[in-house]
Amino acid sequence: MAGVSTATVSRVVNNAGLVAPHTAAKVHDAIKHLGYRPNRFAQGLMTSKSHVLGIALPDIHGEFYSELLRGADAEARRLGYHLLVSSEAPTRAEQERAGSLAFGLVDGLAVMLAEPNEALWREAKSAAIPLVVIDADLRDKGFDSVVVDNATGTREATTHLLTSVAPGRCYFVGGPKENFDTQQRAAAFKESLHKAGATDSAEHIVHGTYSVAWGQQWAAGMGRRLKGTGVLAGNDEIALGVMHAAHELGLSAPSDLRVVGFDDTRLASLVRPTLSTVRVPLAEVGSAAIRALAERIDEPDRAPRTVSLATKLIARQSSDVSKKQ
Repeated sequence: MAGVSTATVSRVVNNAGLVAPHTAAKVHDAIKHLGYRPNRFAQGLMTSKSHVLGIALPDIHGEFYSELLRGADAEARRLGYHLLVSSEAPTRAEQERAGSLAFGLVDGLAVMLAEPNEALWREAKSAAIPLVVIDADLRDKGFDSVVVDNATGTREATTHLLTSVAPGRCYFVGGPKENFDTQQRAAAFKESLHKAGATDSAEHIVHGTYSVAWGQQWAAGMGRRLKGTGVLAGNDEIALGVMHAAHELGLSAPSDLRVVGFDDTRLASLVRPTLSTVRVPLAEVGSAAIRALAERIDEPDRAPRTVSLATKLIARQSSDVSKKQ
């Protein structure tokens, strides 16, 4: 349609500066008329680059993951990449049939290791592509990592609870015991209680799932003993479950108990009373991982780095009687 060779069209699409302006204009007019779009994968056969980055997460359900993905996708687009999302590690049979993480399609991969997963980790580290790890610091193993400073936010939240609740009445209601975030938050909680004079915090640290149902189950099991307690939940959903169960028991926060969540999802501002929580910069976790991945692609031989993102307590009505109800 433009009356030029295939090679000239290729030059215009890939580097218009190599073609005379009036010729390039004819090609662009034809492209517009035909609605032509270059095939990125076909281009990748020539350049060995797909301009696609992958991100593999344990799950994509819920605001925690959607906010992380929002940050990752925005950063990928800003840097000129498309983002391919995968969730849940496949079975070994699935890996053998088709490969699990589409390594042949992406220029690099960001993978979240929220808990030990040997199958996923073995495949990820054996792939000959740039790799960034989310939620686990593996710089000493030669990989770029993005982590959050769970300890600081946990200490702030625990200290906040201890201003109005005795150490022996404070509880950490966490997610799965093998989850890295849960482990770090539980350790910082235990340390804070010991500094406050608690001699045995073992029974004050419990593990379950990151769900409303687990928070309800634990709090319902406490019964009337829930009154006068301070609860640091492993995430905002667990905290919501605790408050729901408290309501069923005729108790309310902050008058009868103090509750603090973790993550600062939108849920924390929507519930009543509003939920005190530790803010995790979820979107920045995603964008930092993609940024680190793009930098690794551009500088494959540089030393590995770890990006640590800050957490902080956001005190609201569920734990602070001074906040207006």
